[in-house]
Amino acid sequence: MRVCIGLARRARETGDTPVGSVVVRGDEIVGEGAEAVRARGDVTAHAEIEALRAACARVGSLDLSGCTLYTSVEPCVMCAYALRLARISVVVTGARSAAAGPTSGGCAVLTDAGVLPSRPLPSLVRDVLADECLAVLTEPRR
Repeated sequence: MRVCIGLARRARETGDTPVGSVVVRGDEIVGEGAEAVRARGDVTAHAEIEALRAACARVGSLDLSGCTLYTSVEPCVMCAYALRLARISVVVTGARSAAAGPTSGGCAVLTDAGVLPSRPLPSLVRDVLADECLAVLTEPRR
C-alpha cells in the first residue's frame, strides 16, 4: 500500500486526483498505475485501469487470476467492473469513497455475484493504511 501512496502523490503532482494502484502476483509487482485522467486527457486513465493495463501486458494475458490489486482509494464502479473482468482474486483498498466506491457508494460490483456472474468475486480487504491514504487526498500540491 505504501507504493500506492507514492504513486498517488505522483498523480497529484501532475494535477490528477491522488490515487495509486499496483497489481501483485506472488511477491512481484506486475503492474502499477497512477491516476492520469487530466495528464492524458483520458477519462478511463484511472490508477486501477492503468495498473491492470500494465499487468495484462506484462503477464501476456487478460486473465489476472491469482493476482491482488492494491489501491489507495476504493475503486469506482468502472474500475471495479474492470477488476471483475480481469478476474483479480483479491482487492485491497485504503481510503473509502462514499461518492464513487462500488461498496461504500452502494453499487456492489465487487460483492454482488449477479454482476458478471461468469466471473468470480474477489476477496476484499478494506481500510489498509486508511488514514495515510485519506491524508494523501487532502495534502496540498507542491
